[in-house]
Formats: sequence, C-alpha cells, structure tokens
Amino acid sequence: MFNAEFFVAISFIIFVGLILFLRLPRRILSILDERSLNIQKELEQARNLREEAQKILAKEKKKLEEADVEIVNLLKNAEELTKIFKANAGKLLSEDIERKKKQSELKIKQAESDAIKEVKLKATELSLEIAKAYIKQNFDSKMSSEIFEESIKDLKKNL
Repeated sequence: MFNAEFFVAISFIIFVGLILFLRLPRRILSILDERSLNIQKELEQARNLREEAQKILAKEKKKLEEADVEIVNLLKNAEELTKIFKANAGKLLSEDIERKKKQSELKIKQAESDAIKEVKLKATELSLEIAKAYIKQNFDSKMSSEIFEESIKDLKKNL
C-alpha cells in the first residue's frame, strides 16, 4: 500500500499545496506582468527611435538632394565662368601683345633718338678737334688760343 507511487503522489500534493500557500503563482504572474510592461516600454521606445531615425533619414536625403542640385548649379556656373575666362583671356592676351608691341616701338624710337644725339655729339667733338688743329696751324699762338677759347665757350652754350 505505501509503495513509491504513493509517496510521489503525496509529495506532489504537498508541493502544490505549498506553492498555493506561498502564493507563488501571483508572484510569478506579477513578475511576468512587470516584465511584460518593461518589454512594452522598450518596444515603444524602439518605435519612437525608429520614427525619429526615419525623420532624420528623410531630412538627410532631402539635404543630399539639395546638395546634388547645388553641385550641378555650381558646375554649370563654373563652366560658364570658364567660357567667359577663355574669351577674356584671348582678348587680354591680344591687348597685352599690343601693349608690349607699343612699348617696344617706343624703346626703338628712344634708342634711335639717343643714337642720333650721340652721333651729333661725336661729330661736334670731332669738328672741334679739327677746328682746333687747323687754328693751331694757321694762327699765331696768342690769337689762336683766344679765338679757340671763345669758340669752345660758344659751342658749350649751344650744346
């Protein structure tokens, strides 16, 4: 009559009675309810975070599209400016060449003028030397030196 099954059945009944006496099902249910509430809160936070992330993603996509449009506009402006600069560069180059040509012509004219002045000066000096030598040979020394000195003074005034 008191075999092993009997003791297992008695132990089971005592165990169930003890569980009911200690109100473990309520405690377990309250723990599970609390856990369920925590999970719901975490899910709600996750939904909120996901919505925020989607909003941020939408904003960033919009900014990216705006940046793409701006880049296209900047490239168009850069191409237009490049065309303008190329056109102006040719014009500026021709103006620069013309200016340098005029400067070169002025330098050549100045060099010619300087050369003519130098030739005239050398011719005058040579004429003076020839006149000096002629006067020394044909006039007496006193008279020739007076005339010579006056002539030199006159020439220096004229130069």
